Amino acid sequence: MPVAGPSGGAGGPAAGIPSLYCYNCIEPVGKQPRHHVPLTPNQKVTRLKVILAVEEMVAKYGLERVGLLTLSFGVPGSGKGSYETWSLRQQAKQWKFVQARWHSFRTNVIAKRYEDWICVFELHRDGVWHIHVIVVTKADIRTGTNIETLSNYNLPYWKRRGKHLRNEALSEEWQALRLICCRYRFGRSELLPVKKSGKALGSYLANYLVKTYAQLPAGQRCRLVRFSRQIGEKFRDKFAIHSLGGLLYRTRVRIVAQMLRFEDYEDFAEFFGPRWHYLLKNVIAWVPIPFRFHKDDFGSGMSARVLLAYAQAPKQFLDERGKNKIDDVARELWRRLEEALGENSEELVRLRSRCMSDNAGDGPALADEMQSDLFADPYIPF
Repeated sequence: MPVAGPSGGAGGPAAGIPSLYCYNCIEPVGKQPRHHVPLTPNQKVTRLKVILAVEEMVAKYGLERVGLLTLSFGVPGSGKGSYETWSLRQQAKQWKFVQARWHSFRTNVIAKRYEDWICVFELHRDGVWHIHVIVVTKADIRTGTNIETLSNYNLPYWKRRGKHLRNEALSEEWQALRLICCRYRFGRSELLPVKKSGKALGSYLANYLVKTYAQLPAGQRCRLVRFSRQIGEKFRDKFAIHSLGGLLYRTRVRIVAQMLRFEDYEDFAEFFGPRWHYLLKNVIAWVPIPFRFHKDDFGSGMSARVLLAYAQAPKQFLDERGKNKIDDVARELWRRLEEALGENSEELVRLRSRCMSDNAGDGPALADEMQSDLFADPYIPF
């Protein structure tokens, strides 16, 4: 016998329970899937710099003198739900306010109290900024400290803050920071020793960095990582991550340099200006790459050998369409060079005199030509 549904129709769909707003027996309540936003090349480099800088700091000063200082905005003594704390946290959603507060705290406290430091800014889900600072203390804060209990946030506050859990040097730091941070309106200031290693700590902060990059509004530019002078001087120079994408880009740049008879990166800056990467990025990207590599080809070095051979004689690996495309790249490069220097400039005449006739690739490559020092690894600036 058909059973009448709640809507009155026979066998109709059953209505949901009025007081149940989600299927909490199937889907976890309050948990949303994370959307991984791909990082830009500059963000990848910054993330790598953080990990390398932390490892360098731990190797230089020792694991026992390095600690992680966490700073959260709040008015001490006013209570978590007070209007004063709420008003301050609303201000802490503004990037300029957070930068000004950090600049004052860094100049008057961090730079004077600690020998070296690395700062990483974190954006919480509520839009309030938090500050994480890796500092180098004067004394050993790790020996005799129960790091597992201090960093176990599942325990009650009073249970993980006993004096018997930390050594004397760490207790003195906590007492001093508690008094100092009150004047800068940091409601929570927590200094903890390194739990495992420098690499683990660097990866921990790098995860905060990646999460913040994903939460930043579109178009907002923030310098989320700051270094002390000693650390910053070592990691000041720009570098690229050794990856397949970087190898492909350097191969294209080398082919473009051969078209213009350039011998070093400085030639690009001399003829096109310091922003030559930006001015020529579309032309460089137009250079064809007739290969598709597997994920293991880069690690084994096969992709580097193949691209080296391709950069030395591109037209030997291209079909007619690819040859026409690379000829278009050459014509566009010389057109832009004429615009930058002028048609009758001495530099342009000198470059044209260095160019030989373009007859590479007219005939098939011989076996001896393909194996005589083709896969060697000479010094190549590109």
